[in-house]
Amino acid sequence: MVRKDGQRGSMLLELMLALVVMLILTAQVLPQAFKFYRQAAVEYEAEKLLADIRYCRNANRLTAESAWNHGAQSSDKHNLFVRLYSGYNCIYAGEADVLRGRNYYLPGIRASKEKENGSLVEGQADIKFDDKEKPKALITVLIYYDGYPQEGREIMVSKGGRIRMERGKVGRR
Repeated sequence: MVRKDGQRGSMLLELMLALVVMLILTAQVLPQAFKFYRQAAVEYEAEKLLADIRYCRNANRLTAESAWNHGAQSSDKHNLFVRLYSGYNCIYAGEADVLRGRNYYLPGIRASKEKENGSLVEGQADIKFDDKEKPKALITVLIYYDGYPQEGREIMVSKGGRIRMERGKVGRR
């Protein structure tokens, strides 16, 4: 195929133009895809933790006299509770007898218990209920993606034992 002098290099120019258009579109799509993943991962882990907390509350309601069937080894500490760690959580019975294995969070997800003064508990934290399936004080658990706390979730357990989740409140600190 014979080309005229004016058409030389036009194929390379068209290819470069197509590549620039693809890069611009990719630069628009990738941040949105990452935001979708962050929000979906936080929602997923928040729902799983909420289910574990409700399971403990309901199991304590049913087995208020004794949780020995759930693995408790002593009669003085017989309730089920959720223990939060930096990258996972577990359900325990009694002192520290594991009832369910570790629930590892998706990469980048963090869960922390909030203290009464508003600061976060570093390391492990427990979410416990007494024999009347009520916590001794208001409990707030924050679940968020590292670096994006404004997209997080709060799980709140009231003194009356009511458990609820709020979305997008974590960034107020």
